[in-house]
Amino acid sequence: MFDQVLKPDMLEQVRIVSDRLIDVQSCSHFTEQKSTGSMVSVFDDVFFAKLVSYPPALSVLSNLGFNRPTWSSGFVISKPPRSPGLFWHQDWWGWNEPCSYAPPPQQIFLMYYLVDTDRQNGCLRVIPGSHLQRHSLHEQVDNAHTDELRSLTDPEHPAYKPARGELDVPVRAGDLVIGDSRLLHAAHGNKSDIRRTVITLWYQPLYYQLPESIQAYLARGILNRFDNEDNGGPDPWMELTQGELKSLTPFYDGEVEPISWNRTPGDSLKG
Repeated sequence: MFDQVLKPDMLEQVRIVSDRLIDVQSCSHFTEQKSTGSMVSVFDDVFFAKLVSYPPALSVLSNLGFNRPTWSSGFVISKPPRSPGLFWHQDWWGWNEPCSYAPPPQQIFLMYYLVDTDRQNGCLRVIPGSHLQRHSLHEQVDNAHTDELRSLTDPEHPAYKPARGELDVPVRAGDLVIGDSRLLHAAHGNKSDIRRTVITLWYQPLYYQLPESIQAYLARGILNRFDNEDNGGPDPWMELTQGELKSLTPFYDGEVEPISWNRTPGDSLKG
């Protein structure tokens, strides 16, 4: 965790834009995302390009040895007042590549909490070491990203329970939390009377060292996301990939086929 990376003026801007996006979501969105709270793409407002390329955060990454990161996506994740916890899960999707079982991170999350956050209002929970070592949750929640878990169909599912070795990560508004996408993580429920929002952005800290199959997947995904000429013109984000986001946009011009999406770690993840 890195203290107060998000400066007060930027924090306030992020709050305003995030609240605006959350406020226009339908009731069905929150029903479908009862455990998550909300899952609103940052691509819904081009303002978030400023957060993606935010110099203080990129400086943190550089100090960690990540001088040429790329960026791929992000979400506004907000827990309404008096809402349940987020299920245990990990977010890596490239488990078909052997590099996924080695220490260097393929993908990391940068989380910005917009209010002070602790156990009472839904702070992050993590299981240290679970990005490289098998945990019982890997079997109990082998595919956590299901409609049933997001909508809290079965509150007694192990995905919502306390887990061996878990730690809380309380933060102040404006702090930056960085973690490996392979790490098992969850969040406590929000027992308070105010909204708890976090912005999660996904970066590839060592993109140019990743297998070409992963580079191809990421680069194609960005191109497909922004190439909307059949829908009335290019996405406004496309222009940014040639401007302030150019150095952060994954690019691949090789001939290797993109990797197949796989969020379930194989037997190479040993306990």
